[in-house]
Amino acid sequence: MNGNEILVRRIVSEINAELSNIHRLRDEYNEFINKYKTVDKYLLRVKASYLADFYMGIERVFQIIATEIDGGIPQGEEWHKRLLINMTIEIAGVRPPVISPGLYNSLRLFLGFRHVVRQAYGFQLDESKLEELVSSFEDTVRNFSSELIKFCDTLMKVS
Repeated sequence: MNGNEILVRRIVSEINAELSNIHRLRDEYNEFINKYKTVDKYLLRVKASYLADFYMGIERVFQIIATEIDGGIPQGEEWHKRLLINMTIEIAGVRPPVISPGLYNSLRLFLGFRHVVRQAYGFQLDESKLEELVSSFEDTVRNFSSELIKFCDTLMKVS
């Protein structure tokens, strides 16, 4: 096994560990939703926290890819947005796109919401924005997992 194969296996292992964490978060979120059918202002904050944590897990995966494959994480004030955009592009001779344009559009909403959760007071949360994310959460988790598994399979084949 050469150095490149070892590197790829480590990257794939790190991505799989993060995918496991994201699935665990999804399962905890589903338990929470099933336990609390009615959401008051306090539980709204908890719900928002789960969705923000979800995007932070996504971003960890992207940081692994950017650091280990792309040559580094984007710099500057809008690095989060640029990191997400970078995951949609192919780097010729290096890697295929990590995510599809459709998944990008879904994740862009989660990134924006994560920013609000981190920057605003909890009482300023917009429940209607939260519900938009809630309705797409399961599909987004499923699509992200599927696309990352495909990406990892491609990495393993070319290493």
